[in-house]
Amino acid sequence: MHHLTEDRVKALLRDHGLPVPAGERATSPDAAAEAARRIGGAVVVKALVPTGRRGLAGAVRFAETPDEAARHAGEILGTEVNGFPCRAVYVEPKVDIRQELYLSFLLENYPARVIASARGGVDIESVHRDTPEAVVSAPIDPLRGLPVWDAVALWERAGLDTALLPGVATLTARLQEFFAASDGIMLELNPIAFDADGRPHLVGAMLATEDAMFAGDEDDDDAPPPDPRAERERRVMHASRTLPGGMVRYTELDGDIGMFVGGGGAGLHQHDLILAAGGRPANHTDASTINPDKVRVLIDTILDNPNVRSLFISWHYQQMAQIDKRVIPAIEAIRERGIDPREFPVVIRMFGPGEEAARAAAATIPGIHYLPHGACMTDGIDLIVRLTAEAPARNGGRVAEGV
Repeated sequence: MHHLTEDRVKALLRDHGLPVPAGERATSPDAAAEAARRIGGAVVVKALVPTGRRGLAGAVRFAETPDEAARHAGEILGTEVNGFPCRAVYVEPKVDIRQELYLSFLLENYPARVIASARGGVDIESVHRDTPEAVVSAPIDPLRGLPVWDAVALWERAGLDTALLPGVATLTARLQEFFAASDGIMLELNPIAFDADGRPHLVGAMLATEDAMFAGDEDDDDAPPPDPRAERERRVMHASRTLPGGMVRYTELDGDIGMFVGGGGAGLHQHDLILAAGGRPANHTDASTINPDKVRVLIDTILDNPNVRSLFISWHYQQMAQIDKRVIPAIEAIRERGIDPREFPVVIRMFGPGEEAARAAAATIPGIHYLPHGACMTDGIDLIVRLTAEAPARNGGRVAEGV
């Protein structure tokens, strides 16, 4: 997941024709003063860090003059805000706020949800804690999205002033379209501010996305250092979207047993069985594809995790379609990486169409444990847990240099 800083989020919102105040990024007090002069009038100076609750951290300040903007920027720049170093600020016009709303979209589970409150602003967490009825939510239909009439119903439940309903509902529907088009995981607008003339302004905006178009943002000076785990997860998600033939998902965990298992209940069951046997899964996978290119991306990603000390390949009987298209890419990756299965355990439990070709490929590398046809899940799990416990550490020479 990649969290964008506010300047990037607002640039994207502006490109979609949404009501965003004009603002400028500044990396020095003098630059902040110049931005304030160009904007004219009172401004807001905000720390450009990919996190919320900046106001509560003292990193959002109001300035009446360019000199005051420079002073605030000088006090914010170089500090740490909610764990992130601040190397730039965002300067935008101060909005004369009559009312603040809260709106967010979240793809935490399926389907995505929309959350709204007529009592937005920096105290939204207190509102949710003390008066939870003031914060309402609803699922977003994966086919229809969020039509305006559904947005009207949502804001009616939130107790929004009737006079604001048509405009806010239309804005909400457009923001949901933006969220979907951005491959968003989270979009938060807090606040949506209405000025004295009743015009909306997207004053606070946060966006988290898995979209590979943002993969280079980590190189910017004000961005946090790249997270290798997130990069691996993003790689699989990108392959799932761009390569044909089914779906692949990868979630990295803190264990050492690399798992290429079918998803759904069978995958979760094997995960739990490994834990019960004393093992520690290094990842969870969910894959319906038999596209060898997609399989190879997933296998390479599993093996790129430096904590992985073994590989377990096991699917439920009903998921074992064309298993050679799943096993052979794994064998190719093992061979190309110079992995020695006698020191890096590899256990395969795959039966069905293509089994003969899969077994023939596995037999070309000494030490791979391909379980007999019909072996049960616990046979494979007990074996991989035991072999992993006996395997040397990753730097013990079992893998060719560079892997």
